[in-house]
Amino acid sequence: MGSVSRLTITVLSDNFSSTIIPPLLGEWGFSAYIETEKVKVLYDVGNSGIPVLRNAEKLGIDLSKVDYVVLSHGHLDHTGGLANEELREKIRGKVVVAHPSIFERKFLNWRNKLEYIGIPLSKEEMEREFRLLLTREPLEIAEGVYFSGEVKNYNFPRYTKGLFKASDERLAPDELKDDAALYVNIAGKGVVAITGCGHSGVLNIAKHAIEVTKADKVHAIVGGLHLLASTREEVEGVMASLNVEKIAPAHCSGNLAKVLAGERYLDAGVGATLRF
Repeated sequence: MGSVSRLTITVLSDNFSSTIIPPLLGEWGFSAYIETEKVKVLYDVGNSGIPVLRNAEKLGIDLSKVDYVVLSHGHLDHTGGLANEELREKIRGKVVVAHPSIFERKFLNWRNKLEYIGIPLSKEEMEREFRLLLTREPLEIAEGVYFSGEVKNYNFPRYTKGLFKASDERLAPDELKDDAALYVNIAGKGVVAITGCGHSGVLNIAKHAIEVTKADKVHAIVGGLHLLASTREEVEGVMASLNVEKIAPAHCSGNLAKVLAGERYLDAGVGATLRF
């Protein structure tokens, strides 16, 4: 299977900022600019798109030059930036890679009230501005760079509590089948798995990464792990089972995941640049 020689991940939107200079913006959500010698990818577009635009400009990243936009799943804090006309202008005409279920109407039970948290544009609206590539299957979008497709369940924990989707005009629990990662296979190191929220469960994602890429190991996990509501015992169990060299918890991972990552921890706040 394909591989790359280098990988750079720059966090454009996250709940926390990691820089003093230049001053950057954060918000609840996630977006990262991913570059190898083969391809440039915008992974998720954040909640409002405002930090993505502002931070990319401050960091000297030209979003109009990306080859692909990859959407991790259909929740607003990862797709909401699509409602931002200025951001859409930057990436208009790009190939957008996602799972077909990304357009399901999605809801969150938040403080005993159902809130709509789905993608802000319909499939028809997206097709007018972008080239949609929707797939449930893994896809190598460039040499050594893989869209995960639907992450298999290997009976490790998944994180979908309180999440619903509209089905036949009724609400049903949302299994987040559209939750997708990006796998980058680095020659001599292994796979770096980039996640948006990690609803599929980081242990499922890590095992799936090996199956998809045929690599020997997962070197690092970068992005949301959705452990913020997990107990200490649960987070300890995940961290003990996660056989990787580096962990860069972002967004919905929770502070405990950052602490328990120990010496493997890498900062992944806004402005962080991770080089592998």
